[in-house]
Amino acid sequence: MQELIKIVERNNQNVVSARNIYDFLEIKTDFTDWCKRMFEYGFEENSDYVILLKYEDKPLSKSNPIDYALTIDTAKEISMIQRSEKGKQARQYFIECENKLLEIANKPKELSRKELA
Repeated sequence: MQELIKIVERNNQNVVSARNIYDFLEIKTDFTDWCKRMFEYGFEENSDYVILLKYEDKPLSKSNPIDYALTIDTAKEISMIQRSEKGKQARQYFIECENKLLEIANKPKELSRKELA
């Protein structure tokens, strides 16, 4: 499976950068305006996304831009809202990632000889 949008682990949760989705979807609207519009769909801070700064110990600036860590569900929903070919690709990608994780989680572990006995 080709990685279309980078998924990383943050605080024991798989998340996606809003900037990465924005870039992948080839959104023409300003990033900040686009995020505000997406979050108006009912996404909640600290549940569906968290605010990130490139350098957390420095204030927001052009050299320290804001980003958002989106949960996979939030990223998938935002992709659905786009109604574009890129949005469809992103949705399918996140669904494929979820299916892979479920497959791994549900795969029975190999039993040791002692457990088999």
